[in-house]
Amino acid sequence: MSFRQVASVIIGIVIPFIAVVGMLPFIGRLDVHVFGIPFLYFWMFMWFPLTSVCLWICWFAFDKPRFKESAKGSDE
Repeated sequence: MSFRQVASVIIGIVIPFIAVVGMLPFIGRLDVHVFGIPFLYFWMFMWFPLTSVCLWICWFAFDKPRFKESAKGSDE
């Protein structure tokens, strides 16, 4: 695997997985509320958009240049 593939997997899959599944036991112990919502629920629902941000970073940093190159080749 190339560096681009490894970095893309880490940013797009590993970070969200660790944030949601790996941190769940630690976040579940907290008795904190954010905007009246238990922190566990807030944490879980915040990772829906944050996972999308991670996937966007992967596309923008690693796949977009390849997409542009392949689009140029198909126009000719």
